[in-house]
Amino acid sequence: MQISQDITLSSIYHPIFEELETAREDLLENLRDAFGLIQGLGFEQTVIGGKQIRAALVLLSGLSIDPDGASVITDIAVASEMTHFASLIHDDVVDGAKTRRGAESVNARWHDKVAVLLGDYIISQALYILSEHRNAEVARTMMIAVKEMAEGELHQMTARSNGTTSEEDYYKVIRHKTGSLMGAVCKMPALALGERPEIADAMYDFGVNFGMTFQIVDDLLDFVADEELLGKPTFCDIKDGKATLPTICMLERLDRGDADRIRNILRERKINNPDKIWLCEALRDCSADEYCIEIASDFASRAQNAIESIPDSEYKRSMIELCDHIVARDK
Repeated sequence: MQISQDITLSSIYHPIFEELETAREDLLENLRDAFGLIQGLGFEQTVIGGKQIRAALVLLSGLSIDPDGASVITDIAVASEMTHFASLIHDDVVDGAKTRRGAESVNARWHDKVAVLLGDYIISQALYILSEHRNAEVARTMMIAVKEMAEGELHQMTARSNGTTSEEDYYKVIRHKTGSLMGAVCKMPALALGERPEIADAMYDFGVNFGMTFQIVDDLLDFVADEELLGKPTFCDIKDGKATLPTICMLERLDRGDADRIRNILRERKINNPDKIWLCEALRDCSADEYCIEIASDFASRAQNAIESIPDSEYKRSMIELCDHIVARDK
């Protein structure tokens, strides 16, 4: 699958370069404190190696409302990335993952209990940072997102134990697991800056739909991406028994024998190289990859439409471009 990537992430982030650097430095300082509790200095670098999507969304959405509001929203950017990172630590425990972005995971280095407690500590520290702004609605928005993320994970685990997931269930899971936090990080700056409720709601809708786009593409990349470029192993979801949109689509479109082969992989949670090659071919043969991109593009359009009423600016343009970039990304 070849998709054009004319827009680079660095060019999208150009309007917030300085603000993002400040947020990154503050984030590292907070994570050093967290990892210092377990003598785990160095693990925080796995965060800096990421795309900083959530911090960027905070800055872009906030500065599109008030170009002089960086001092008010930088802490929100830091707290958002910390919450996301804590969720990744918890996810690694749930999935039994041994690596995270090419490095050893916290649970693999120490123990599941240590990882859970560290994730809890980081989330509590993120909420403390938000509380310092003395804006109850900002903190409440993040707490609702954390609750919904947990609900999404629980729903996914329950669905997995009951068999394959329906497409409707899949959207519900990713709406909670990914969309809720993305929505929150876009809404919180508007609340902190004292914007009208309709502006905060528009930003929330942007974030939720952006999050849906992001997760669908991420789930597709688990099948088709280059592992070295992606920075993590592929075929993890199906090996873990998770029926994401590419798998659900294949189950609906392939003949009974091929569908049963996929169900067996989901049930046994074992996958070999011939299985991987076959899955890639089956995905393309039934156009499941094209379907996933079509659905992701639809959610991206919804996100872009949500901020139509926001005045034009370089920050708003970057938000729109970021949607297009996520649909086209290959890592």
